[in-house]
Amino acid sequence: MAFLFVTNCNNNPKNIPVQEVDADTIILDADQFVCFETTQGNFTIKLYREAPLHRHNMVRLARKGVYDGQLFFGIQKGYKIQCGDEKSKNAAPDKEIGIDEKEDTIASEIDPWKFYHKRGAVGQASTVQFKFSTSQQFYIVTGKKGKESALKSQENVINKRYRRAVKDSLTQFHAKEIRQWQKEGEKKKISKLNDKLDEQTDAIMATRPTFEYSKEQIKQYTTVGGAPNLDGLYTVFGEITEGMDVVEKISNLPATRKNGRPNPDVRIIRAYVIEDTAEPAQQQ
Repeated sequence: MAFLFVTNCNNNPKNIPVQEVDADTIILDADQFVCFETTQGNFTIKLYREAPLHRHNMVRLARKGVYDGQLFFGIQKGYKIQCGDEKSKNAAPDKEIGIDEKEDTIASEIDPWKFYHKRGAVGQASTVQFKFSTSQQFYIVTGKKGKESALKSQENVINKRYRRAVKDSLTQFHAKEIRQWQKEGEKKKISKLNDKLDEQTDAIMATRPTFEYSKEQIKQYTTVGGAPNLDGLYTVFGEITEGMDVVEKISNLPATRKNGRPNPDVRIIRAYVIEDTAEPAQQQ
């Protein structure tokens, strides 16, 4: 019944007591909604059930108050805004924020066939593109409208990334012998193995669907906007359902400080899971 709680978080009653919910409780089959109250206004993110690792990560951090007090950075007008640096809470005006020094990561849940970087999409920053996301830093897309021809080029880029990932996984099984051949200067053996790996990669790719943007995705990118250059690299795990005007407002602020930090600063007052503030259903 998560859809019952998609309400404007500006009007969420403050006198309703928050239920005690274990931060590590996992809801398996439901979309969830997180409201971010900021110094520029509020916005609500719908978290996709199909990206459970990233969805639960944001829910857990919101319940623990990790986002509360953090500053926005990575402000790029007509592109995206970003936040998720725990050290930004007390950062001096001249301090650069947004440098991820945490080692904890999340396995990627990338699915450009279904979830893509349309305007309002929420994605997670990456430590190793295509493979792992950071645990905290997320961004919201405010991208501009583009041309369909650019999407065709992006399809090729994404398919090449997938092919490279397959070949890299096959190459790992030969890492030891490759290193040995490199020491011994055995270029012919390395070249022969590379040709063999190319053949194996092509055979695997032939069994998999080639990525192509759907009509709906093309319409979204060409008439509304987004950031298709990010597709296939980062996990999209949610979207803005309310407060996109606030996101745009933040995106339009002058980012005159280091790493796209706006001036004046924009702070998250608090982030909370909307379902946690709902009154319990009465027993029938």
